[in-house]
Amino acid sequence: MRIVYILLLLLSVSVNAQQLNVKRVELSGDDIIVHFALLDSLAGRTYSVNLYSSRDNFVNPLTHVTGDMGMDIKPGVELKVVWNAKQELGAAFDDKIAIELRARVYIPFLRFDSFSKIKRGKPTQVTWRGGTPQHILNFELWRKGGRVLTIPNVPNAGHTKLEIPASVKRGKGYTFKIVESRNKDLAIQTQPFAVKPKVPFLIKVLPVLAGGTAIYFLSGGKDKEIPDPIKVPK
Repeated sequence: MRIVYILLLLLSVSVNAQQLNVKRVELSGDDIIVHFALLDSLAGRTYSVNLYSSRDNFVNPLTHVTGDMGMDIKPGVELKVVWNAKQELGAAFDDKIAIELRARVYIPFLRFDSFSKIKRGKPTQVTWRGGTPQHILNFELWRKGGRVLTIPNVPNAGHTKLEIPASVKRGKGYTFKIVESRNKDLAIQTQPFAVKPKVPFLIKVLPVLAGGTAIYFLSGGKDKEIPDPIKVPK
């Protein structure tokens, strides 16, 4: 796989106090690594950072990207994004491609009410504020840098019931990335939450333990004679 690339830069802010500087670009196997600095004189401000390519005329963010990318990225001088070009383009790709790094001040277009867990196989009500009725939302479930599933075409009604299938592993560290279906630059990410089983594990196990105990008492003395009942004196 051969990739010839051109790096383009765009900082989507209008104030001179912000700077986006690419320090170097390196190739490592199938990865293209962009090292950059993002500077801001205003403390506490964060950014949305994404990588785009000329393959779709820089419309949609590249998906096989890790590092200091996504939403709510803090400024710094030693930042990097890692793009796995082979996964994104396919092993047969052999052409020129341009990539574009964009950073813009992160202003959430929706604000979600907090929730700490969602049970598998059970509809869970979530609520939020913001946006317009014209926004159609895709709910992407993420964990450890990978997308687990997508719940598409959710109306921006301020609430919906989400149901996580039983095939999703239980555990902590899940987030929803909510993306406007027609404008993927409009995206937010929820706080981490846990995916729980519909029925708690102990409730499932306890009947088995109880049954096992009963069997033990019934069969534990199978090599012994069952004693006669105790006679009560008259």
